[in-house]
Formats: sequence, structure tokens, C-alpha cells
Amino acid sequence: MLIIYRILTILLWPWVVLLSILVPSLRNFVRTREEDKKRIRNFQFIAGSKKVVWLHAASVGELDQCKALAQVYRKKEPETFLIQTVFSDSVRDSSLEAFPADLKFRLPLDFPWSYRSIFQKFQPKSLVLMAWDRWPNLLLAARKRKVQTVLASAVITVPKGRFKREFYKTVFSLFDKILPSHRSGEEKFKELLGNAAYIKTLGDSRFDSVIQKIESGAKEFKRPKDYPFSRVFLLASTYKPCEDLLLPLLNEESLKDTAFWIFPHKTDPQRIQELETTLRSYKVDYSLYSQSQFETARSKVILFDVLGILAHAYRAGDFAYIGGALHNRVHNVLEPAYFGLPLLSGPRIQHAPEALELKNRGGLFVIQTKEEVLEVLDLSSERREAIHFSNREFVETGRGAAERIYEELESVPS
Repeated sequence: MLIIYRILTILLWPWVVLLSILVPSLRNFVRTREEDKKRIRNFQFIAGSKKVVWLHAASVGELDQCKALAQVYRKKEPETFLIQTVFSDSVRDSSLEAFPADLKFRLPLDFPWSYRSIFQKFQPKSLVLMAWDRWPNLLLAARKRKVQTVLASAVITVPKGRFKREFYKTVFSLFDKILPSHRSGEEKFKELLGNAAYIKTLGDSRFDSVIQKIESGAKEFKRPKDYPFSRVFLLASTYKPCEDLLLPLLNEESLKDTAFWIFPHKTDPQRIQELETTLRSYKVDYSLYSQSQFETARSKVILFDVLGILAHAYRAGDFAYIGGALHNRVHNVLEPAYFGLPLLSGPRIQHAPEALELKNRGGLFVIQTKEEVLEVLDLSSERREAIHFSNREFVETGRGAAERIYEELESVPS
């Protein structure tokens, strides 16, 4: 199975080269990695001079998981040299540069020869991937050099097809340790791997990142003074399918006392202009966060066209819709759960164990129709209070996962 994968990646290389000439986005993808390769080659480091731990994140959410673990290392082992890699271009350069690691770069494409110089130069003790990520050639290169390989905050959806299932089994077996985020994940990994891997549930380190981010906030986020609406419905990380479902509710008579605060997933000028056009079509009073005095706002709809506010704005909300799951996959549900809000989401939550757990506990509602949304927004105060306690309790149970993962990593003798 792995031989087939390695052969296919080798055969893919000429096509990558060709397409990178023709496709601008792929050209930038390859160029960035070539620049990183030169930077790594010129980086001054003496092999064996320090203990090295390599953390890898597929995208933004996994980078939060890595950040919590990196902060534990910084506290307990400040001398340890940390490498942080990411793969997705959705991770901004500024986020990567601000990460608490000694060396940060974008992971090369997974060819058999991609990692040789990195392992030779830095000789890491451990390679830690997050959530569901697994790069066969990267894991094989690590194993060849007897580097501890760990999948932390691990999640899995067991495939049904025989070929895919066997491939998953082969690749996940390359990890020395698999540390699921939840018990349900542990059961799925054991179903797939049996006794072929060390599996131990330690939690999701993203809980620590979320808690730390909120609790270290510079100031408390409050509703505008004398705000004329008694309830606030936050629409978080929205895409067009989200808005097509939810914005028609702006003219719903039963929600005349409910304000809508919209946080689109992207805030580039074109996206904001499209949303403004849509809002004008509903003849609703709205304001842009960046162009208004929020402290004295009176608009039923506030469109947040800046980043960095959402995690704290949940504090001022009554309900929260979390976008992405109507067409792709749900975004971060932990931040609003920390504040105990009843959550609404589309149906595509199977890759987010925390969303599934919140749904099972009765604090997250899967909605696909206008009627389902209205039903949730009509919950009794008693039910909302119970959800507040349950959702907040769920987040608190995840506190300390990063430290538990750290202790498990360091439990292996050097």
C-alpha cells in the first residue's frame, strides 16, 4: 500500500512542475516552499546541540492545537528548539510568524525526498501531527530515523470502502502514539487498528488555546449602551449558504426584538460589499463595525468587517450560529460554548467531535430550515440556562489537554 503511494507521488512530481508554470495559485504554493527550503538550508543550527521537537498543523484550527502544546514546552522546557510547520495557505504569514517556535515554515509536498535535509539538520526527538493529519512519506522518513511519531488531539472518520480502510490502517499504524481528543475517537481508532498502535485519550489541546485566548483578552466585550434590542443572535464564520438561510429571518415578526451580528468568514472588501447589497435588499437598518461608534450603535444588524473580535463578542450574545456546516464542515464551536450559548449549525459536523459531543449533550442544534432556526430561538429561559451550564462545563472538562499531551510525549525515555 505504501509502495503504491510512494510511486504515485514520484509520478506526480513532473505534473506539479508543469502545472506550477500554468496555474498562478500553484506557482505561488511551490515558490513559497522553495523559499522556505533556502531559508532552512541557511539557518544556523548545530545538530545535536539542543533537543528538537517538530510540531505540524494542517490548517488554522490545528495551529491552535499546536500553540497550546508549544506554550507548555516554552514553560517547562524553554531551551527546547521548536519547529512549527503548516500546510494550508489559509494560515496567514503573520499568524505563523507570531507562533512561539524557533523555526516556522510551510511543509513541503509529500514526496519521498522532501524531508531528508530537515531530519539530517535538526534531528528532532519527536514529530507531532494534529487531529487527522497524516503524511505517509513524512512519517516513513521519521520512522527511518527513529523519531517518535505522535498524532495528538486525534480524530478519525473510519472509511467504509475496503481499499480506503486498508490505506488508513496502514498509514495510521506508522504513528508510535495516537492520542485521541475524545473517547468516541479512541473507540474508532481501536476498531480500525486493533492492537497495532498505542492509543490513549488525552483531550484536545485546542480547548486550552480557546480558554487562554478568551481569558487573556484585553477587555470585556459589551453590548452597545442602551441597545434597543433585548437579544443578540451572532452569525459566526458565515458563507453565502449560511446567509441564504438566515438573513430572510431579518423580516420575521417574532424576531423584531432580536439583533443580528454578522461575522463573515472572509472580510475582504468585495465580500463585505456583496453582504451590504444583500442587507439593503431586505430593507433592514445595518451598520459596519469599522465605520460606526459601536458603543452607541442602534442598528438591528451590525456587520463586523474586521478580524479578531468574534471570540470575545460571544460574551455579549444570546445565541450563536456557527458557519461552514451547510456546505463543507463546521467551524470552531468551542469559543461560543465557553460562554454557554445555545449553538446552531448545519449538518456537516461529523469531522468535529466537539460539535458532535455538544449536540449529544443538547447544546448544539443541527438546522437546515427556517422553521428549525425559529424553534431554537424560541427556547425557554429554563432550557437556555441548562444549556449554558452544560456547554460551559464541556469546555472546562477539556482544560489541561496540552499539558497531558506534553507529559505523554516526554514519558518515552530518551
